[in-house]
Amino acid sequence: MRLLPREEDRLLLFLAAELARKRRVRGLKLTQAEACALIADQVCEAARDGGDYEQVVAAGYAALGASDVLDGVAPLVPRIEVEALFQDGSRLIVLHDPISAEGPPQPHDPEPSWDTAAAQIEVVNEGAVAVGVTSHMHFFEVNRALRFERAASWGMRLGIPAGEKVFFEPGVARTVRLTAFGGRRVIRGHGGLCDGPLDAPGALDASMTLARERGYLGA
Repeated sequence: MRLLPREEDRLLLFLAAELARKRRVRGLKLTQAEACALIADQVCEAARDGGDYEQVVAAGYAALGASDVLDGVAPLVPRIEVEALFQDGSRLIVLHDPISAEGPPQPHDPEPSWDTAAAQIEVVNEGAVAVGVTSHMHFFEVNRALRFERAASWGMRLGIPAGEKVFFEPGVARTVRLTAFGGRRVIRGHGGLCDGPLDAPGALDASMTLARERGYLGA
């Protein structure tokens, strides 16, 4: 059986989480690595079960309490990031203080980084639930229920600070500012539409074809 790198990573995470669960059942308090693996796996499985964004986040925060980990471990886990596969595509889940916090923090919309904005685009969420988009996401590949001019967002991300998130409520039009990716401009696995150099000949056309075939609005 041949597995993609992403599938291999998911299997490794599951194995680490399963070990943590077995040790927890035996009454052992978890280490930092064990706690992170178990929480991340809980998030991935909640998404795989068909949960929406809010349900998946809640599952992550409910996975462990301070009494489940060794002394001093909770402060060592200020943040967990995991890419979870939902029914409508992959999304980055970010949990802040997932062990010590009483619950998920209330979402807020960050201020755009106006100085680095390279484009302005209007987005309408035609889905049934709110969609959160983080700063790292290739905007061209965000949730297929978001309708906007996909081609105009090629090679760009939200112009917001790292780790922040913008929420798109169902049926509400919202204008956001985008900024171009820098560096080598290579995208891997954001939404499955682009996998390689953004500026390669034909890359945009190929991704637009995939987006249309998979029902991404605005393509």
